[in-house]
Amino acid sequence: ERAYRVARNKNHILLQGEAGIGKQRLAHGIHMASMRMAGPLISINCADSTPELLEQDIFGAATDSDVSHPGKLELASKGTLFIDEIEKLPSSIARMLAKALSEKKTHRIGESLERSIDVRIIAASDANLRRLTEKGQFDEKLFNIISRSIIRVPSLRSRRDDIPMLSVNIIEELSKQHQMEPKVLLPESLEVLKNYDWPGNIKQLQSVLEYSFFNTSGHEIYPTDINLMGSVKPDNKWKTDKEIFLKAWKAAGGNVSRLSNLLSVSRVTLYRYIKKYGLEK
Repeated sequence: ERAYRVARNKNHILLQGEAGIGKQRLAHGIHMASMRMAGPLISINCADSTPELLEQDIFGAATDSDVSHPGKLELASKGTLFIDEIEKLPSSIARMLAKALSEKKTHRIGESLERSIDVRIIAASDANLRRLTEKGQFDEKLFNIISRSIIRVPSLRSRRDDIPMLSVNIIEELSKQHQMEPKVLLPESLEVLKNYDWPGNIKQLQSVLEYSFFNTSGHEIYPTDINLMGSVKPDNKWKTDKEIFLKAWKAAGGNVSRLSNLLSVSRVTLYRYIKKYGLEK
């Protein structure tokens, strides 16, 4: 309801929440509910490239005196630019972006020609962006521009009652997407899902349910069909394969106690393997 209300105003938006919580899907929903739905929705991830390439990707660049390419800021004009992991945006680019949004004008790298832009920013951050700004680790002017409307997306473990509904919806989506017979999550299977902490949030839930969906032969998904580590099985050779161990540890959200339960081994044993693989808690 809050996302819908915010979608109807003209403010830039900041989505805050843990990794894997579904901020990109929410951004898509906000765009589709906004007055800009007929315009483009362009996405960019600040962690995906070097500062130089990121700068060109956002603002565009002139390759020579005759050829120049628009950046995503221009391409998103009349629509929405979704900026994921904005906390990783280099400060020099953040200042340029703040200036462009304030003046509603931008110029491509290597050019002096200014072009008008009409774009709404939906920014997403895994970190507490206000705290980073107070510490001087994020540009204050850009924060003030994008934080006029803030939506804090709760973690999956803090809304456990939603897990059964979300799980059923994901299974139904998988069935339609792959044109396969529908499968049913039994009540006891839903309880298993509801009682797990989901350190990877919706993204992890999706992965676990995909594994169950494609690896269950019948039409009913039993608790024994659910592997909370997704494609990593407890009987995998994690004792000799560092990559498998890391996947299992990631599935457990870096929590040794949780990993101990998933692998059915003691914490002492796990600490031994953490040391063996040269890892730090």
